[in-house]
Amino acid sequence: MDLEFLGTGNCAGVPVYGCECEICSEARVNPKLRRLSTCAKIATIEQTILIDAGITELGDRFPRSSIDRIILSHYHIDHVYGLFPMRWGHCEHQLPVHGPDDKNGCDDLLKHHGILDFSDTLAPFVRRKFADIEITPLPLNHSKLTLGYAISSDNGCRLAWLADTSGLPDHSADFLKEWQPHVMVIDCSFPPLDCPHPNHNDIRTAIEIHEKIHPGKTYFTHIDHELDQWLKLHGNDLPETITIARDNLTIKIG
Repeated sequence: MDLEFLGTGNCAGVPVYGCECEICSEARVNPKLRRLSTCAKIATIEQTILIDAGITELGDRFPRSSIDRIILSHYHIDHVYGLFPMRWGHCEHQLPVHGPDDKNGCDDLLKHHGILDFSDTLAPFVRRKFADIEITPLPLNHSKLTLGYAISSDNGCRLAWLADTSGLPDHSADFLKEWQPHVMVIDCSFPPLDCPHPNHNDIRTAIEIHEKIHPGKTYFTHIDHELDQWLKLHGNDLPETITIARDNLTIKIG
């Protein structure tokens, strides 16, 4: 099972519009430092799956029939924006899009869905099998109904995808401790904060979750430009089993 980070930024991305900080200024001249909205591609022997769909050029990057299904964590705009133009495309079959049972969705996306099929929703802790992978949805702490995913392949690779969240609900943390992912990808939006953010982890909280779950490897994503600035000074102090994800990074799981 291969995982490609398509985007690793928060809603503002990097560079942030109008910001002249060191990070944003460097990102304007160095594309490798840019961060699009957090999403990823999973490739197995039998299928290609997208987790979240916030990048604007989604349809350009994935031509017709190159995606088997899309899994959404939630319906905030930065996780579904790429679906708005795609829905009016041409396709022989509807493209399955699975996510939490959020009747409000995002704007008119569920009502006017075009080629996208949102009918098969996911429920917390109800395991689902899609070809050669099994997915267990996990509740997360966020301002909108949001799911993380424990994803396992038929050959035993285990990936935990946990964005967006502030801390972890106890049942989700207990599940992951027992399940023991080879790789955990988790929201780490901010540098150390004096007060916890209600929707996203700062780096202290993300490290605490890493130490509690104890996966083989953890990748931080959903990164704000202020965290990038903090990492320039303190990034070398992170545990060896934690990596800051970058757009277009591809890793092999298992």
